[in-house]
Amino acid sequence: MARKRLGELLEELGYLSSDQLEVALEVQKLNGQSLGDVLIELSFVSPQELAQAIAHQAGKEFIDLSVYVPSMDALRLIDKATARQLEIIPLSIKENKLQVAVSDPFNVNVIDLLKRKTNLEIKTLVSDRESILRTIEIYYEQLTKPIDRQIEELIIRAQREEPNIPQLIDLFLNHAIIDRATDIHLSPEEVASHVFYRIDGVLHHYYTFPKDIHPAIVSRVKILGGMDISEQRLPQDGGFTYTFLGESFDIRVSTAPTAYGENVVMRLLPKNLSLFNLKNLGFEEDTLKAFEEVITKPYGMVLVTGPTGSGKTTTLYAALRRINSLRKNILTVEDPIEYRFPFIKQTQVNEKAGYSFARAVRHFLRQDPDVILIGEVRDEETAEMAVRAAITGHLVLSTVHTNDAVSTIPRLIDLKVKEYMVASGVLAITAQRLIRKNCPYCSQKYRAKREYLRSFGFGEEMLNKYLKQDEVIITKGKGCEHCRGTGYLGRLAVVELLVMDEEIGDMIVRGYPPLAISQRAKEKGMRTLKEDGLIKVLKGVTTPEEIRRVVG
Repeated sequence: MARKRLGELLEELGYLSSDQLEVALEVQKLNGQSLGDVLIELSFVSPQELAQAIAHQAGKEFIDLSVYVPSMDALRLIDKATARQLEIIPLSIKENKLQVAVSDPFNVNVIDLLKRKTNLEIKTLVSDRESILRTIEIYYEQLTKPIDRQIEELIIRAQREEPNIPQLIDLFLNHAIIDRATDIHLSPEEVASHVFYRIDGVLHHYYTFPKDIHPAIVSRVKILGGMDISEQRLPQDGGFTYTFLGESFDIRVSTAPTAYGENVVMRLLPKNLSLFNLKNLGFEEDTLKAFEEVITKPYGMVLVTGPTGSGKTTTLYAALRRINSLRKNILTVEDPIEYRFPFIKQTQVNEKAGYSFARAVRHFLRQDPDVILIGEVRDEETAEMAVRAAITGHLVLSTVHTNDAVSTIPRLIDLKVKEYMVASGVLAITAQRLIRKNCPYCSQKYRAKREYLRSFGFGEEMLNKYLKQDEVIITKGKGCEHCRGTGYLGRLAVVELLVMDEEIGDMIVRGYPPLAISQRAKEKGMRTLKEDGLIKVLKGVTTPEEIRRVVG
């Protein structure tokens, strides 16, 4: 049977539009590169999305190497030079069969060579070339000199000789990236200082180092972040770019004075296009359909709400990818620009120069926009400009800090937006939180009674709606090397989507309280964050404990 063309397959999987494919084919004629390379260079698809399409083409399983730890026994079967040359990474040995990740599943010569080299049957999974080469560098190094041992040796050495602070900070950053941390905390205490990594939303203690080297570490981070090393009494913010094995990260730095010295938090922002795909974010099928309908409308305002670190920017970027940037003029004002998209005009807030969110929106209206993305609605002027843009023929996307979808309405009114403008200008409000997913490598199924779910705050009405029997199957991870013993691996969103209609708009204009609006929206089919969490528990995606931890 003929193999399906890569471009068509990427379209089918929702990673590419027909317009983008047309542009990519035109560029391909000019430079003669493979279509896959052109699509990645244009940032139309990510290397991971391309690999997923190739896996689909070959009828193979795709593996995300960022959340997989290869077994040391498997790595020892193939030397590093061979792995690099063949662009493969050994993963595990099961029942006399070696599992291997490859970038080209159609190259049978590689499989034959591996069979001869190992005397084992070979099972191939597909990953992207960049991830394979990166994993080779990380884990073959771990065979000889594990990164945690390198860090511990440096810390021990620091107690008896001049410490190598730049190397220590690089190793802290490298280990954080390897373990998928989003934040690094360098916290001074009375006796010693500590390093914590936030992974999948939860802090984990990693290292303890002598308190007397803490000031030198803080000074080094401040120099990297372009901050004032002589100022230790006031909080400071800064940032720098860090490259690890060819992958670039924006590092945002924040310092705060404490009783025992300056506390440092470094936030790691990877520039990974595959994060920004609505299908991967955790939206249930019906919610995703409703959200996609809203963001493809010609005008109106769509707001994403939730606390810091709840994935709001990721959802906005995923929405931008879904909107056809080749047929619409899209302008953004962000603080800061976290990811650069092709064919989208992105600008960054500069308060010192007087370039605020509100001023940007006012200027954008003279740039013939179809879509305007505003990083955050945080003051009266921005709120008014955003809603005015929405009711004068533009689609406006933005974020607000509120607890749920309905409480965004009084927040806008607090920002002096008239009730009738909220009712006529806002298309939809989505509230979200990020929850940890069950680890796919160690999850097990357990039987549980309705009472068990009730004990986690799932009400009887909610259980009756989604649970048809008295007993339920709960999935939980028991802990393994891939999830570092936590039972969870990766995160996705629980979502509450309020789509405005005539009746809800009328309630806003008449001044109904948020509780009444929320009740009516639920009657019309809006799922709360808790309900969305329950659905994910029943599907085996997460645990009741995780929903209670995040949603309450």
